[in-house]
Amino acid sequence: MRVLAAAVLALAVPASAAAALEIKLSVVPLAPKAGTRAVVQLRPYWTYKRADGTCCRLVPANVNYPFRVEAVSPAGRISRIAVRRTSNRYAWKGSFVFRGAGRWTLRDPQWGPAYSTHYGAKPRLRLQVKR
Repeated sequence: MRVLAAAVLALAVPASAAAALEIKLSVVPLAPKAGTRAVVQLRPYWTYKRADGTCCRLVPANVNYPFRVEAVSPAGRISRIAVRRTSNRYAWKGSFVFRGAGRWTLRDPQWGPAYSTHYGAKPRLRLQVKR
């Protein structure tokens, strides 16, 4: 009975060095203009605690995950951005035309509503779109 309880406890408690999937969103150009096409990039990675217990070591993640990226306009309208894996197995990209100027938000809603603030994570990106 004790062996069974120990095995269940070992499975229930994650290891301290366990990795968590995180993502970084970016846009090229950094300050897009309204009405022009911008490239949205997504890079998944694993975070591991270092051997000394400090945070964190980032390792690119080769995952086949259904990422969902959205652009939120200054008025709150949500548009989906289709991202596809590139020839680089650690990078995904899509394109988007920002229809108007103002403060836009790019996000992966699967990391919301609080959005990760872990070391290196950028599942939500706020940017200023120029006229």
